[in-house]
Amino acid sequence: MQFISSPDNKYIKLAASLKVRKYREAAGLFLVEGRRSVNEALAQPELIEAILAAADRCEEVDSNRLPDDKIMMVEPKLLKQVCGTDNPQGIAAIVRKPHWSWSQISARGGLLVYLDRISDPGNLGSILRSCWALGVQGVLMSPGCVDLYNLKVVRSTMGAILNLPVFPDVGQAELAALQEAGFVLTCTDPDSGQKYYDVDLKIPTVMILGSEAHGVSGELKEISGTKINIPIEPGIDSLNVAAACAIIVAEAHRQRQEGAEH
Repeated sequence: MQFISSPDNKYIKLAASLKVRKYREAAGLFLVEGRRSVNEALAQPELIEAILAAADRCEEVDSNRLPDDKIMMVEPKLLKQVCGTDNPQGIAAIVRKPHWSWSQISARGGLLVYLDRISDPGNLGSILRSCWALGVQGVLMSPGCVDLYNLKVVRSTMGAILNLPVFPDVGQAELAALQEAGFVLTCTDPDSGQKYYDVDLKIPTVMILGSEAHGVSGELKEISGTKINIPIEPGIDSLNVAAACAIIVAEAHRQRQEGAEH
């Protein structure tokens, strides 16, 4: 185990650079912060480049899963320099971005969620967490979405980002290919469509959710075969996109569970 006390150490410089998107993309790495999220990452030790921990946090690292030369004891002031939170928990990990197979998720059927220009990091993180918990096969992100490896997104996914296939920059050509593979495109539309619980969500489905400000784009509505809405009380403008996603994927999970029991 190394002890790091210099801001010029290569791991400190690397971790600090990962706050910036272009450096994350160039390195193929991102930063995971906090005890719980780092423990989630330790379930896939092959993706971990290094763990940076304050002295009183090193014992929380499962050294049976990770070689000692990947665990760094770091002065607390350097962790504050590295982490994006004002009060870091004393532990962070430099992690390689996972790679997922497009052909595998497109051939498997099930439920995919497509996010159209989702810009809020907290919403994206919550959506990924719900999708992971409720059996979604994968999440597709349109161009214009917030960066998947934004520090706020990573924190709020609570491990989903390493366990759920997510594909950024998915356009209409890929959606058309999924239609050809047998998926039904279904979009949310608060002004029309069927109630979400009246739609068969057991069939292979791409569920399209729109941006917080503008909803699903007109182009995506045009190519969607089904439109759904969530009934809400009169006078309420709309639901948060993360809440809407959780409601819909929970219904899909319920339908699939009931279908499996019969």
